Amino acid sequence: MNAQKKENIRTQKTCALIRKTFREMLIEMDYNQISIKKLTERADINRRTFYLHYGSIDELLNELIDEIADGYIKMTNSLNGYYDQREIARAFLLYFAQQDELHEKIICNSNFKYISDRINRRISDINQGHIDDLGKVSPYLKNIIIAYLNMSCLGMYRRWVADKKRFFFHRITLRVTCVGKIWRKQSTGSACMDRAPSRQTAHPIPASTSNALLERIL
Repeated sequence: MNAQKKENIRTQKTCALIRKTFREMLIEMDYNQISIKKLTERADINRRTFYLHYGSIDELLNELIDEIADGYIKMTNSLNGYYDQREIARAFLLYFAQQDELHEKIICNSNFKYISDRINRRISDINQGHIDDLGKVSPYLKNIIIAYLNMSCLGMYRRWVADKKRFFFHRITLRVTCVGKIWRKQSTGSACMDRAPSRQTAHPIPASTSNALLERIL
C-alpha cells in the first residue's frame, strides 16, 4: 500500500512538472515551436517518462483547453442564455480577468488564434446549452444570441487588454444589459431605457490591483 501511495505521489508530481513546463513554454514561445524533445530537456526528464503520462504535446494542449472551458462552465452553468446575457458576459469577463499571463496570451495573441478558436468552440457549445430548452425562442434568434455571447465577450475582453486594462466595466455591462432588454422586448413589450453613466477619465490599473477592482466594479 505504501509503495503504491508513493508511486501515485511520484506520478502526480511528474504530471504537474510536465504541465508546468508546458505552460511556461507557451508563455515564452508559439505552440508550434514546442516539441517533446524541448519540453523533456527543460523539465529534466526523459522521453520515456513523458510518454508514460502523455501521448503527445496535443494532449497537453487539450487538457489546458478543457481546464479553461471548464472554469467558464462552472461560472455560468446555472444561467439562462435568453434572460441572463449580462450575467454570462460578466462571468466571462471576470473569469478571464482573474487568470494568469498564459490565459491572456491565448485569448489575445494572434499567434494563438488556433487555440483561442478551439476554446471559443467549446464556449459556443456551452452557450448553446444555456438556451436549448427555450422552445418559445426561434432557432434564428438562438443563433444570434449564441453569436452575440461568443463574439462580444471575447471582443470586450481583448479590447480591455489592448487598452491596458482600463476599468470601464460598468459601462460595458450596461450595454450588455441594454442589448438583452432589446431582445426581450418581444415578450415584455418594453425597450431599454438605461442611460449611460457620465464620462470619466480612465486610468490604467496596476496588475497587482486589477482583480480586486474588477470584483468591486462587476
